[in-house]
Amino acid sequence: MSSLPPRDARDGRDFASFGLSDMVRLTADLRAAAESADDFAAAAAEVVERLRDRFADERGGSVVRSARLFSTRRFDALPEASQQVVRESVSGDVEAGACCLVLEATAGMGPTRTAPTASGMPGTLLPTSAEAAAAVPMISALAAASGSRSAGGTTREAWDRLDVFHVPEADGSEHVPDQDFVREHGVRSALAFGGALPDGNLFCVVLLAGVPIPAGTAELFRAVAVSIRAGLLAHPVGGRGDVDVVAQRDALRDHLRVLENTSREQAADLETTVRRLRAEVELVDTLQVVGHRLTSQLHLDTLVQDATDAATKATGAEFGAFFYNLVDQYGESYTLYTLSGVPRSAFERFPMPRNTDVFAVTFNGEGAVRSDDITQDPRYGHNTPYQGMPPGHLPVRSYLAVPVISPSSQEVLGGFFFGHHEAGRFTERHEQLAEGIAGYSAIALDNARLFDRQRSTATELTHSMLPAVPHVTGLAIASRYLPAATGSEVGGDWFDVLELPAGRTAFVVGDVVGRGVTAAAVMGQMRTAVRSYALLDLPPADVLRHASGLAGVTPKATFITCFYAVHDPADNTLAYANAGHLPAILTRPDGTTDLIGKGLGMPLGVGETFLQRQTSFPAGARLTLYTDGLVESRDRDLTTGIEALLAELGALPRELDLQVACDKLIDRLTAGRHDDDVALLHVHHLAGNRRVASMPLDTGPTVTTRARAFVAAHLGLWDLPQVRDAALTVTSELVANAVQHTNRPIVLRLHHQDSLLSVVVADHGASAPRLFEATPQEERHRGLILVDAFATRWGTRATPDGKVVWAEIATTRTRPPGGTS
Repeated sequence: MSSLPPRDARDGRDFASFGLSDMVRLTADLRAAAESADDFAAAAAEVVERLRDRFADERGGSVVRSARLFSTRRFDALPEASQQVVRESVSGDVEAGACCLVLEATAGMGPTRTAPTASGMPGTLLPTSAEAAAAVPMISALAAASGSRSAGGTTREAWDRLDVFHVPEADGSEHVPDQDFVREHGVRSALAFGGALPDGNLFCVVLLAGVPIPAGTAELFRAVAVSIRAGLLAHPVGGRGDVDVVAQRDALRDHLRVLENTSREQAADLETTVRRLRAEVELVDTLQVVGHRLTSQLHLDTLVQDATDAATKATGAEFGAFFYNLVDQYGESYTLYTLSGVPRSAFERFPMPRNTDVFAVTFNGEGAVRSDDITQDPRYGHNTPYQGMPPGHLPVRSYLAVPVISPSSQEVLGGFFFGHHEAGRFTERHEQLAEGIAGYSAIALDNARLFDRQRSTATELTHSMLPAVPHVTGLAIASRYLPAATGSEVGGDWFDVLELPAGRTAFVVGDVVGRGVTAAAVMGQMRTAVRSYALLDLPPADVLRHASGLAGVTPKATFITCFYAVHDPADNTLAYANAGHLPAILTRPDGTTDLIGKGLGMPLGVGETFLQRQTSFPAGARLTLYTDGLVESRDRDLTTGIEALLAELGALPRELDLQVACDKLIDRLTAGRHDDDVALLHVHHLAGNRRVASMPLDTGPTVTTRARAFVAAHLGLWDLPQVRDAALTVTSELVANAVQHTNRPIVLRLHHQDSLLSVVVADHGASAPRLFEATPQEERHRGLILVDAFATRWGTRATPDGKVVWAEIATTRTRPPGGTS
């Protein structure tokens, strides 16, 4: 027997994964095992055992239910006992040179329908008999498939051409007659292969497998048959005679030839497969790159142009067009288009495509249309007025069109159309690329349209919460709010400009951390609160203190910053307080810049007390309030951003329009890629036409007389005789009231701007005056009644060292209802 170790079934392969390298190893193993066997019978046994062990399932069990090896011998070469079996099977005499079929070896489970056997002898039949054909139909069919059949069986010429016979489905096959065995042992496929032996003899191997044997695998067994033949030729058939060296040499040549041919065929198939796989990989890579670029793009105009360019390039078209549908704010649908490969002027004079027979398939979303020559298409040329392409249209023969369909709504969003003047330019692969890009474009269009709607809604919501900046004489004010360049949710940034009594103006900027409806809701509450406290004419520190108290009890108000400043034109000062916000930037008339308000207080909801500071704000000065979106980004920290803003403000051209200057400043600092909302408030104090006068007063008995004289003189200088009586009455009452209740020096200020004259008295008293209704018998409490009668409105506010009482008198208009503030 063979000295080679038996093959472990766990090293086996199933038929489905049996490839060229497996075939080469198997043929070498079978030939070596057969050659090293002791004799022909042992060689046959090695072959069937190794074939059975070679093919295993995942658990290591053989999938070969039965493996049998047959050979042919002359009748006179058979042992006497075998000759007697043959005579009995044919019921008569047999010619000495008759060819008989011998079962040399079997492995696994044997079907019940086998050749008759004599005790201790191989099964033997005459292959030219009907009994032999019925007993071993696989071999008979193998011979029949290789050549001609005789009336009683198979001819010798047919046996010389034995090759491979494959039965893909054994169940119900006429070539596997023992169907009981097939069903009992789960036989799925059968395979027979063989070749020539010396002296005109043949051999054949029959395998019954419990798994399907693919046709490609069956073809590889041509080489297996040749290798088995080479191994069997190392032994004389039946143990008689000498080894036929010439036949063995020829068998080795045949083996090598078959291996070469098989390798050549497999290599050609492999190259074809590699080319196909490379094309598929290239297709997938192209679609992946294009798809990633498209689905990450949210700007609609850029998206549709990128998609058109990518699809036109991928299909090799001379030009491409993308017609897409949009819906405006009123729900009306309209169609736009982009072009690639040709200038837009090439199509401007042509009408938009209609649902003609050619275009309808695409616009209705019915599928792709690919034509080697669209002018020969039966659907072409049936629509008026052109009956085809209009005069001057680029020549088109090769035509490809694919619809763009929303994966979510199944709505037809548009279609891609590609053309080439040569026929037959678009292939199935081009169609696949176009369909893939159309699929990604549909997803990207859905995303872009949804983003655009959400962003428009968010921006509209935010702008509805922002104030209309009032026109204030003597101040040039520019404001900007820009939502984040990425994302669609509303932010929490805000600004405000408030006109306060006595010609003063409040400037506010704030930021609620976070995004979405929650941040917007908190921002709206804080903006309203700050505005309300400001209109009560509270000092900046008190405005923030009250707003902080409200923030502390507001749900989901986590981190809120706010900067609040008030400009008083009477003395050109700026009073301010800060609740954790970025410092404001004050640009002096000489161009120098200062950061003001840094570290004056904790954020709203956290801090309880806030420091208040005051600085000069003369004509020519500028104040800049902003949020972190202007100065901070993923690529720039806060400190670097503020330094960049300071540099930009220092280089801001004085002659440039303030609105334009702010736009340029934002563009330079953000480059259009701000990750957060941007709020900017920029105030330039102009020289203007404001009129301001101030006079300190003591508490002497003539204080009222001197105050009236001061007011009368300035009203004359300012040409305001129409308000002289009202202004003198209001001045007398405010000054007298201040002296009476404080008995300390006071300051009288006059301020005229536009159509309002403000009379302001600052004293050191803490108590605020109140309006009482005096009885006929009372002599007191009548001063404020007169003030209320003559003034458009009046009020009071606290100051660090006392209070201010003010009254406004209209110089060109009548008093509106309700004068007290």
